[in-house]
Amino acid sequence: MENLEQKEIDRYWSDGAENYSRIIDDELSSFRVKKWTKKITENISSSQKPKILDAGCGPGFFTIILNQACMETVGIDGAEKMLQEARLKAARLGLAPVFRKMDCHQLDFADNTFDAVISRNLTHTLRDHKKVYKEWLRVLKPGGTLLIFDANWHLTECDEKLRTESLKRREECIRLYGDAFDKKSNLKDTEEHERNVGSHVLGDRKRPDWDMGLLQGIGYENISCERSIIEEMWDEKEKLLYGNTPMFMIRAEKPLD
Repeated sequence: MENLEQKEIDRYWSDGAENYSRIIDDELSSFRVKKWTKKITENISSSQKPKILDAGCGPGFFTIILNQACMETVGIDGAEKMLQEARLKAARLGLAPVFRKMDCHQLDFADNTFDAVISRNLTHTLRDHKKVYKEWLRVLKPGGTLLIFDANWHLTECDEKLRTESLKRREECIRLYGDAFDKKSNLKDTEEHERNVGSHVLGDRKRPDWDMGLLQGIGYENISCERSIIEEMWDEKEKLLYGNTPMFMIRAEKPLD
């Protein structure tokens, strides 16, 4: 039986699919396509045409741009509306990557399937990080690469100073740009948001160090991180709004043996 909390998380992201799809449309017509393609390809140890799993693909940004770069891509997400948006975007571009509805906690793939597993803004929503990271290790080929792109989004709920700064940044972003990437630019009920998307699981844990320790204990090797990639990957609006919780990149490999 599907976990009830996971069903609630998937419902939350399905409800937000239209707004996230609009954001991805903007990304697909921006500098981010070249930047992200380069960032990912230079960090994976792979074959000439790697097979890549985009875990928590949302409206399909990574799946699409890497498919454009002649890679075999599979995007999975628990929110069906996100997948619908992703399929429409790919079709408009004349692409046909695979999109499947799936829970990262229990992947329907054989062992040693992918050259790389990548995710962006997913891991803060997980119910059980250890279980998911083990699944990703299982489906990676020996020597395959894991890339996690995320941020300490959850800390704004348990660090009052950080929360206050985030609210000020939001107000300034709306003043300068007219919105803060959401539909109405009104402050959402953040406690409800955290409860729905699952990031309450992280509490006050500091990332990426917490993840790196977990990955090492599970059996990944050659684990490293860039603690902030925002100078190359974000525009000025994103830096203003989210600069106090910069996006990091964790890189890890599955042992050859």
